[in-house]
Amino acid sequence: MGQATHNFEIAEKIVSDPRLDFVLGSMHQLPKTEDFCFIDYNEYTLDGIYGLAQRYFEEIHKLCKWGQFDVLAHLTYFMRYLKCKAKIDIDISRFDDIIAESFRLLAGNGKGLEINTSGIRQGFGDTFPDLKYVKLFREMGGEIISIGSDSHTVGDIGANAADGIETARAAGFTRIAYYINRKPNFIEL
Repeated sequence: MGQATHNFEIAEKIVSDPRLDFVLGSMHQLPKTEDFCFIDYNEYTLDGIYGLAQRYFEEIHKLCKWGQFDVLAHLTYFMRYLKCKAKIDIDISRFDDIIAESFRLLAGNGKGLEINTSGIRQGFGDTFPDLKYVKLFREMGGEIISIGSDSHTVGDIGANAADGIETARAAGFTRIAYYINRKPNFIEL
């Protein structure tokens, strides 16, 4: 469910469909902006980029507060394009408090966090989020982790899943989740 924060009413109608097994919550764009993949970050000052990041994490927090999904998908999505396309690297640790609060909301509502492996094959060099934030999710009480490859082609299905599993293990998780009828089922690592 991308951009649920843009219209919670429509999002709630969609996620209430009983045929759904699994609902990812994600944020690909901010209200009144284009998808992060289309933004020309070189047109922004560094302060402007940090402003976009602040707005992104605020929207993620709203999404986690709403919570009508199963797993938060590819946290730090925007950094894929910032680093790989614009060659700009920022330190997001200034947002650790709002990220931690988002994780508390997820954990408190029995929601999970996806370790998305697409950054490994797409030149970012790490998962979304990276190990630091997967550990933080666990510290905030998170118990549900899923692994996703963000495959848009058949050849990418399951790509770098072993790396995602290793990140989960390194963060202290002993199982990963998959969903049937919006209920988590677990595979021991």
